[in-house]
Amino acid sequence: MAQAPYTVGQYLRDKRTGERVTALYNAGDLRSALELHRTITACSPWGHFWRARLIWETGGSPNEELVQAFEQGIQFTPNTPPDSFELVHSALLRELEAQAVTKRNVHRIARCERLIERDQELASGPRHDSLSNRANVDTLDQLIREGGWPSSYSLGDGGIGAGVAIVLAHQQWDEAHHFQPYQALIERECLAGRESWMVALFTLQQRIRYTARNKTDTIAFKDIALPDNDPALPMVAAISERLTANGHKQVWIHAADSTSAQAIAERIVLVQPAIDTPPEVLEMLKAHNMDHPAPLTLERINLVVDPMLPRDRFLYRMN
Repeated sequence: MAQAPYTVGQYLRDKRTGERVTALYNAGDLRSALELHRTITACSPWGHFWRARLIWETGGSPNEELVQAFEQGIQFTPNTPPDSFELVHSALLRELEAQAVTKRNVHRIARCERLIERDQELASGPRHDSLSNRANVDTLDQLIREGGWPSSYSLGDGGIGAGVAIVLAHQQWDEAHHFQPYQALIERECLAGRESWMVALFTLQQRIRYTARNKTDTIAFKDIALPDNDPALPMVAAISERLTANGHKQVWIHAADSTSAQAIAERIVLVQPAIDTPPEVLEMLKAHNMDHPAPLTLERINLVVDPMLPRDRFLYRMN
């Protein structure tokens, strides 16, 4: 049988598993960390690299995992100074990196990286330049026409960052249909294992950022339990991440009946990400009355029954 598509629900579970692996590793229980890491459904390039380290630190050979990491697109940047794993495996890492370079479209990757650099220069400038940001989207569209969505896995961040999706964060589009073609394309790449669901959720968070006040962005769902493959789960997860990252925000969920609204609210709470902000940074933000990450509870989710909505839709607003 064909392997089932790797959905956003599986990504969220694997993300929580990764947090438990890190906790076990930090506690010195390397074998339990490796055993748990092997339960992750689908590894990113850096996931394979991390597993290789766990295998080596528990007495095994990391070669197979390292090969997969480089084949999936990892671009290895040694630590300064190199750590013990890098020192022991420096020759193998150089060899795998050299082999991977011969298979990459180096010119296309360089164009993507220049696009990200231009975007960041605009974002840090004195004022928003809509024409230049629009030009960046034109460049992104050209890259997509030439070779499909440029995966974050092939860029220098190894899939850790948002990749070229960062360009969509600065367009200030206030209608969902502007984001939808990119979202559909990214999700197809995620289901095929060529992109990280984190990038898809990042794009949805930008959609929320600009459309949440308009009370026009309705989301279709098939099942109010919102299982792993439900089309509404990516948006629910993105709403949850945005609320967790911005502890002062609230959301209003409009649905045709109270049962649906309550189920959606509970799923938003259930999929919230762990808060990894250092305690000292969190305290500094609170002391300056700045917005900060905070655990998400049902008290921050307001339910609105709107019988005019279709029974397979919900609508969100965010302050």
